Amino acid sequence: MGFFKDVRRLQQQANEISRTYDPAAQMRAGMAQMQQAQLSLQTQTADLELQRTGTPGAATVLALADTGTRINMVPLVRLTLLVEHGGRPPYPVTTETMLPLHASAQAGVGQRVAVLVDPQRADRVLVRWGVPV
Repeated sequence: MGFFKDVRRLQQQANEISRTYDPAAQMRAGMAQMQQAQLSLQTQTADLELQRTGTPGAATVLALADTGTRINMVPLVRLTLLVEHGGRPPYPVTTETMLPLHASAQAGVGQRVAVLVDPQRADRVLVRWGVPV
């Protein structure tokens, strides 16, 4: 009798899933994930372009916050930096960047990091972890 009881329980679970399954919600969730992936790819493309065209500078870490996002177990953090570059007075910039494990000691408040600054938009910077300032 245990086999038929298990079959009945499986049928009840299938009926419950059928009642609560919402294809529209599944589609919305999938679309949101696709938009996030597209945004991530656009950011990566922009960062690659900045590696090619960016102007070297230095920055001091003013604040660091974990966004809660992990990509391949590497945290995405929000940094507020005081950027110094091109003879301009220092100015603040907030950016999100991946924080590899080898760079975690360099990411503390007050630490100096190397950056590349977009020549067209000074508020767009790319942190160069592990590069001497």
